[in-house]
Amino acid sequence: MSSNRMNPTLQRGQALILVALAFVGLAAFVGLAVDAGILFTQIGHLRRAADAAALAAANQFREGRVGTDIESAANEFINLNSLNPATAHVFVCRDFFDPLTTPVAMHDPTLCPAIGEAPRKYVRVTAMMPVNFAFLPIIGFNSITISANTISEAASVDLVLVIDTSASMAFDLCTDGIDNDLAAEIAYNPLYVAGPDEIDDCNGYPTPDNAQVGHYSDADVAACNINRFATNPDPVVDAALRANDCHPFEEVRAASLALLARMKFPFDRMSLVTFSQMATVNINLQVGSNAIAVGNELNAMEVSQEPAVGVDPCHIDMGDPRGCTSTNTAGALLAAGAQFGYFTRPEAVWIVILLSDGGANAALRSGEDPGVTESWICPGATPGQPEWIQPLCRDIFGATRHSTGDLDYDTDDAARDMADFVGCPDALSHQPAACHSPGQGAVIFSIGLGYLMTDTLACAAPYAGACEPDLGEQLMRYVAGAGDDNDPGTIPAHDPCVGADTRESCGNYYFSPTGAGLMDVFEAIASRIFTRLTH
Repeated sequence: MSSNRMNPTLQRGQALILVALAFVGLAAFVGLAVDAGILFTQIGHLRRAADAAALAAANQFREGRVGTDIESAANEFINLNSLNPATAHVFVCRDFFDPLTTPVAMHDPTLCPAIGEAPRKYVRVTAMMPVNFAFLPIIGFNSITISANTISEAASVDLVLVIDTSASMAFDLCTDGIDNDLAAEIAYNPLYVAGPDEIDDCNGYPTPDNAQVGHYSDADVAACNINRFATNPDPVVDAALRANDCHPFEEVRAASLALLARMKFPFDRMSLVTFSQMATVNINLQVGSNAIAVGNELNAMEVSQEPAVGVDPCHIDMGDPRGCTSTNTAGALLAAGAQFGYFTRPEAVWIVILLSDGGANAALRSGEDPGVTESWICPGATPGQPEWIQPLCRDIFGATRHSTGDLDYDTDDAARDMADFVGCPDALSHQPAACHSPGQGAVIFSIGLGYLMTDTLACAAPYAGACEPDLGEQLMRYVAGAGDDNDPGTIPAHDPCVGADTRESCGNYYFSPTGAGLMDVFEAIASRIFTRLTH
């Protein structure tokens, strides 16, 4: 027997050593896999926590909260995810915050706009946490610190507020039968120094001086506007003068100012368009990045007087109402939508809020001179006839849609066309079949104020024409539907207002019977401005 042959006992010992070493290696691989799983699980957990914290912080930013509120919201969400709040840090561009409520440590210059750029609502959240391993401590590697970095952006808002200032906005919502602005007319209105007009300005409906046209007293409108700044040695008398006039218009102003307070300037911008016979851009989006400037315009809003009877282009004395009507909804929507083209800011959310108390009855043909009678859209009769059938300058069926150039194309059709212009997608986006041309792709909210939205006086005696009394609400619901999903074609099948009762809020349409309900309506709209995660 050779002395070089291995001893079987020694061979079995070597195998045991190899198996033992293999088990050690296998255990090491299992340990690494388990610890790697722990690590990646915690990384994902931390990232989700940081994302949630960043969105919560951005929501506070959107609501106009101070820096410490933003930080508290982020820490709360970090804590809800079982992480240590002390390891989370929130950063903003402190230049636009109150230094007393925003610690210096929160400032991140990279979130500030470059020269010439508009500020944006960025919030950065960083979070760190230790991850303890299960097997690696065997070789002295106990834990590792991981981190997450998330930037969230609260949507900057470009908002165009479109307010109806026609004379009907100055009626009071009560029924005392008293000429409430008598003292104002005598003391403050030089047009009526001889005495009061004896018209009940507190009757729940507008009181027309001319039953054929629905005109309102210019004396009432003038006194209503003057009374906003009335001064009297007796404070009780002074308060009484202002308390009985300009309602619900004063509630419109108060709700608009409350909405202004919800916005965060200069990140947000707000434009004001008012309309009656014509639309006026009181302040554009570029200037509207200044809250004080916007507030001054809201405070300066006044109810418009009726077009002057007998003055060109108003020929109501000849039975021709073109240019005599006072609710140019089409012109208002055109002016509102154009703001996004003139002062484009692609990163902002584009919103239009339209408030009116009745249907559209005035509109101009595109590009034509408003001083020319024929340029006013008003089908259905021949100029010079002794009487035009109500409802003036619109057909009796709101759901009947005509195209530009048709003989029956009316002011309601023009307003719907302009709603499409505001709501349909822009030229770079897919165009739904119902959008005949590119639009602005803005979100539209509409607000119907008062019972004239559903019970128009044009449908009551002594008017000879029959009509649907809710013409105003039908239009406002269409406007809201066109700006709900940027596709007017989905309105019949998918509009949340289909089947809704009259005077019922639905989708992007809100109804308020009185001015007192406008605060809740504006608050509901403000709460629907959304936040998006950008990184």
